[in-house]
Amino acid sequence: MKLKIHPEHWVLFVVSAWITWVCAGMLSWGPRGDLIAGSYSIWGDWSAHFTFIEAFRERGAGWITGDNPLFAGEPFRYPFLSHVLTAGASFLTGGNTVLATVLLSLSLLFALPFIIHRFFMANGFSSRSSLWSTLIFLFMGGWQWMDSTLSTGEPLTNQFQKGSVFTQFILFEIYPQRAFLFGMVGLLLILNSWLRRSRPKLSVTALHALGLSLLVFTHLHSWIAMGTLLLMQACFPSDKGPDRKSRWMLGVLTLLFSIPGLAHLFLRTSNHGLSWEIWLPGWAQNPGAGLNAAAEMGFAGFWLYNTGWFLVLVGTELALRLRSRIGMALGLGGIVLFLVPLFFNLQPYFYDNLKTFTYSFLFLAPFAGAALERLLGIVKIPLWSRWAILLAVLFSQAGSALSDFGFFARGMQKTVFFTEEEFALAERFKSVRSSPDALSLIVPRHNHWLPCLTGTPLLMGYPGWLWSWGISYASREAEVKEILTGGIRAEELIQKYAVRYFAMPLQQGRPEPGVNGQFFDSRYRVVLESTSWRIYSLTETVKSPSTSVR
Repeated sequence: MKLKIHPEHWVLFVVSAWITWVCAGMLSWGPRGDLIAGSYSIWGDWSAHFTFIEAFRERGAGWITGDNPLFAGEPFRYPFLSHVLTAGASFLTGGNTVLATVLLSLSLLFALPFIIHRFFMANGFSSRSSLWSTLIFLFMGGWQWMDSTLSTGEPLTNQFQKGSVFTQFILFEIYPQRAFLFGMVGLLLILNSWLRRSRPKLSVTALHALGLSLLVFTHLHSWIAMGTLLLMQACFPSDKGPDRKSRWMLGVLTLLFSIPGLAHLFLRTSNHGLSWEIWLPGWAQNPGAGLNAAAEMGFAGFWLYNTGWFLVLVGTELALRLRSRIGMALGLGGIVLFLVPLFFNLQPYFYDNLKTFTYSFLFLAPFAGAALERLLGIVKIPLWSRWAILLAVLFSQAGSALSDFGFFARGMQKTVFFTEEEFALAERFKSVRSSPDALSLIVPRHNHWLPCLTGTPLLMGYPGWLWSWGISYASREAEVKEILTGGIRAEELIQKYAVRYFAMPLQQGRPEPGVNGQFFDSRYRVVLESTSWRIYSLTETVKSPSTSVR
């Protein structure tokens, strides 16, 4: 069969290449071997992800059913399948985790626009309207580019306190290091394959259902979006693809195959559960979100400001399709996925509802594209006028996102991710530690080299990765502080948790503020030392006037 290349494919190729080039350019190596991220929000947000990837590489699959590597004693309920895949890619290529993550992620990112375009077409939309839809989704934003009050030193779509809260999700959410990218690509590939069949055999349906059930461990938000869409497609089947019976069968089998994963996620007991306000009507506009500028905007003003013409186009097209019901299952799925996070806080931090909103906009985007296609079909105005209006709408819609892409492409927020010293120290530490499972203590900070580059489990990691997962860490944080400051219970707590190593950061040869260096120097043996770090073995003591060898 001869492969047909349409003009839409060339546009998608240019867009994919440009997005991938911008993203790849945000990660670089300094002259001394330092890894530099072009943004502290993008590529530099790897802390937990790298810890899990390295834990799999260094500790094998056993840790998946054990403790959370970033919080000892907390069951690890969400072992991202995407991280296992990345670790596997690292083994196969013989490269390190950084290289494997970058190459695999950029490959998926390059494919994403083509996969989205194919998904829209599989749901009955034309190739050209699917192109408009894909561009609208990839460059989703609002009218922030016209707001002169926003700071030019920050991304336009990420200035919360000024009401610009719809973060451009290609740059902040569906970005290479995240499980979101793997989840979305996996979901769309499986659905694309499924929708091409009219009456699939039971074995084929079961295979698709098995793939969809793995989304529980790939990306839970993708699984939720998939479940919503399958339910809508079963209730409102279209003329394309499998019939109603086949759709129900896919949904039922997917649910059955998902039960073990859901049980692993929700039935493992936890002593550190965090409660939060689940009912949050209005999302970012709710006073509980603490964003005064957003709360002061009217509902329509807030969403027009943050999403531009998008919802207007979608609403118009859906209204025109009510009688024909073409594509309504996709539209209803998008509406449900918009309403749920609009009223319910699905995770402790309201921002994380963006992941569900993102799928809502994905399912609604083809209706925005179809509305633009309909605009081109208006016969009462000249063709050049129709194209001028269409391009004006597209560029005004994508202006904020394009501005943010340019912002990051210029390296406006460069930050050192890991230093050459830390890369070298990580390899030295792996050669001297007693075991990859040895519990370690760190001063909690984002992107710490010890867990990220060695997979070493921690007594407590960076707080930002804990409360966003619903882990209550206040008591543990107090215990860590007690140890770091050499308090009365410090040695007792070290023995209680069987902490094996401590990585103490140094500033000009002295311990970082908040760390009692004398306490550790007088009691424990130094096993590694560099310009900026000193590693202690908390199982090996030294003789001093204040302690005796145990």
